[in-house]
Amino acid sequence: MDAKERRQYKRMFFSMETGPVAVFTVPGMQGKTISAIVMDLSVGGLGLSLRKDETIPIKMDDRMKLKEIKGEKNLRFVSDLEVYIRWVQNYKSFKHILFGCEFAEPSETVRNQIQEFISSWIRD
Repeated sequence: MDAKERRQYKRMFFSMETGPVAVFTVPGMQGKTISAIVMDLSVGGLGLSLRKDETIPIKMDDRMKLKEIKGEKNLRFVSDLEVYIRWVQNYKSFKHILFGCEFAEPSETVRNQIQEFISSWIRD
């Protein structure tokens, strides 16, 4: 079984140049926000890219609050969701840190809206 077959949810991919931007707050950082480019989206979570010059420590299992997604008007409903960082790739030769977040208990409504958004993209 390959990785594609193991995925629980279909994903929608974005480019680094044109991808929407996810804005997060981090507990304990006095309201400071992190902005990361959305590389992929599924009902389960997000794949993201963050420039290394950001001074934000990103670690597996950290929690963050997704405040909003900018740059894709049809994703406005994805907001005020708690996420958990599930993986981090921070290689010396990369200019960005790549990381994946899992949505923590999204409502059924949000899950359905994400699925519909991805399905409409696949159909087009």
